Amino acid sequence: MYKIVDVEKWNRRVPYRNFIGYTDPIFSVGARLDVTELFASSKRRHTSFFSDFAFLISKCLNAVEELRLRIVDGKVVMYDRIDPNYIVMTDGGVICPCRTRMTDGYPEFYAQSRTDIERVRRNGGGGVFNCGDNGVFYMSCLKWLDFTSISNPYDHADADGSSIPRVTWGKAVAEGDRVKMSFDIAAHHALVDDEPVCRGINMIADALMQADEFLGVKNK
Repeated sequence: MYKIVDVEKWNRRVPYRNFIGYTDPIFSVGARLDVTELFASSKRRHTSFFSDFAFLISKCLNAVEELRLRIVDGKVVMYDRIDPNYIVMTDGGVICPCRTRMTDGYPEFYAQSRTDIERVRRNGGGGVFNCGDNGVFYMSCLKWLDFTSISNPYDHADADGSSIPRVTWGKAVAEGDRVKMSFDIAAHHALVDDEPVCRGINMIADALMQADEFLGVKNK
């Protein structure tokens, strides 16, 4: 579900009108995240770091209203909730889209994500990459590389599709006694400025430092 934003009354109407006409209105912000606590939590509980991190990211991004803004049929809208839409490698070595519905609770999300991933791994995605609507954000893991920069593919003729943020993280590497990795969010400048994107990244960084508490699990 979403509500239409009245651009004429919107406090961002001037930057929106400026950036919506750009050939390339996408910008990205990267950071180095400390994932030590979440990495240890996933390992201790024998859970998937990917699904654990997906919930943490989704929870934080949903808390930033500006990151729920999209363009739908030429109109600016704000979704009530956005779901992670990510890539799964099938048994045949083909990448396919996989969407997991966002939930308030970690256990429900985790169980559903593992079911979704296994289904797509075995049978393929069976759908378009944005799963039919814009109430998502794209999420990718480049587990093979500790990257320093990244760019994402966009169809700039498709304003609706270009309005969906892209989240990417890289290979987790040891740095002393900590585990860190590269992280990047790309967003449409007509809808969002630097500050909300940085706010989302900082929320993720803070949640990572108290992973067990954020997920609502016990540290045994």
